[in-house]
Amino acid sequence: MVTEIGFVSLLVAGFGILAGGLVYLAVRISRGRW
Repeated sequence: MVTEIGFVSLLVAGFGILAGGLVYLAVRISRGRW
């Protein structure tokens, strides 16, 4: 059973990876257009 702290840390890590991926894609697209 996952503890509350573990669940929160996984949630934060998931959001961090998602945000990082979106930023990476945005940079790739913006640099590709120039």
